[in-house]
Amino acid sequence: MAELRAFTHGLMPQTTPAIMQAFCEDWAERGVDAWNGVPDRWDIGHQTSWWTLPEDLGDRWISPLLSAAPGTCVLQPNVHWTVAALLSCDEPFDGRTGVVLSEAEFPSVRHNVRQWAGLREINMHEVAASGADVDVEAMLDAITDDTAWVFVSHVGFASGAKLPDAAIRALADRAHARGALLCVDGYHATGSVDVDVNALGADVYVGGLLKEASGSSGNSYLYVRPGLDLRPRLSGWFADADPFGFNAAPEPHPRVRRRFLAGTTAVASMYHAVEGLRVLLGPGLDAVRQDSLDKTGYAIERIDALLAPEAAGASGVHLRSPREAERRGAMIVLAMPDADKMCAWLKTRGVYTDSRRGEVLRFAPFVWNTQEDIDRCVDAIAEALETGAHLRYEAPTEAGPVT
Repeated sequence: MAELRAFTHGLMPQTTPAIMQAFCEDWAERGVDAWNGVPDRWDIGHQTSWWTLPEDLGDRWISPLLSAAPGTCVLQPNVHWTVAALLSCDEPFDGRTGVVLSEAEFPSVRHNVRQWAGLREINMHEVAASGADVDVEAMLDAITDDTAWVFVSHVGFASGAKLPDAAIRALADRAHARGALLCVDGYHATGSVDVDVNALGADVYVGGLLKEASGSSGNSYLYVRPGLDLRPRLSGWFADADPFGFNAAPEPHPRVRRRFLAGTTAVASMYHAVEGLRVLLGPGLDAVRQDSLDKTGYAIERIDALLAPEAAGASGVHLRSPREAERRGAMIVLAMPDADKMCAWLKTRGVYTDSRRGEVLRFAPFVWNTQEDIDRCVDAIAEALETGAHLRYEAPTEAGPVT
C-alpha cells in the first residue's frame, strides 16, 4: 500500500495507542482532579493539568515548531474557530474596516470573513489568485490605511505552492506600515516546512497538527506576537480572568493567548497531539523539509517522463504545483480530466491519493513513504492514462465524500 495523503490526515504514530490509554488511566484514577494535575506525559518538564494543557503544550511543542517565544502559543480546537475569534476582536477594527485576503485562501478564512461582514462593518478585498497561487503584488497594492487584517497562506491548499518567506515578510512590512495586522495560515506548512514567525513578521500564525504533523483532529494552534493586545468577543469561560468567580460579566484573562480559549476544552485530543511532533522534531524540521524536497523532486522527474509528448494517454494532464524547490510544499498537484475517477481507481491498486472537483489529483510523498511508493503511484497513473482503465471503473456508491 502507498499512503500518499499526508496533506489531508497524517498516519497514526505507533505511540498513540499508549498515550490514549494514559488518558483513560488519568480519567479513571483522578476523575475531576485531573483538571488540577496529571502526570507529565508530554515532556513538558513540570507539573501540568487538564486546565493548563493548551498553554503547556503550546510552550513545549508549538513554540519550537514556530521558533516562537514561550508564552505566545496555545492549542485550539480548529482554525475556523480561531479565525472567527480573531475577527471578533475590536482592536484591529478601531477606525478601520478592511480585510485583505487572496482567493487562494482556505474556506476557514474566506467563509469567516464573509459571515463576519454581516456582523460588523467589513470591507472585504479578495484579491484574484494567479491560477491557484497568491498574487503577492496585488495583495501589497490592496493594503491601505483602512486595512485591519491581511490573511495569507504559507502553503496553498489547492496548489501546494509555498509562499516564499520574503514575500510573507513584504506583506508583513506593508501591513505594519499601514497599521494593519498579518495573519499567516500555516496549516499546510506545519510539520513539513521549517517556520520562523519572527523572520516572517507575522502578528498571528495559525495552523494545525492534523496533517503532516500526525496529531489528528482537534489539535490546531495559535501564535500571537508578544505585546499584541487582542480581546476576542468569542472568548469562553476558560478565557476569563476569574473563571471560578462565575461573574455576570466577562473579564479578559491577563495572558493574551488564553483569551482564545472557549468553553470546556476537549482534553482527549490533546493527549495524542504531539506524538507526531516527537518524530519530526527529533531529526529537525530542516531534515524533514529536505527529505520532502528530495521525494517530491523525484516524483516530478517521474511525472515529467510520464507527460513527455510521446507518452501515451497523457493528453490534458499537467503539473499544477511548483517545480522550484523553494516554492514547493509537501504536496504535488496534477491537473487532469476525470481526476475523481483516477483517484478511485488508484485505491484499487493500493495507491491512496486525493482528488478535488474532478479536476486535480493530489499526492504527497512524506517521511513514511519510500521511493518504491512513488514509483508505484506514478506507474499506476501511467497505466490508467494509457489504458483508460480508470474511466471504466465504477466507484462504490457507498463511498463517502473524503477521497
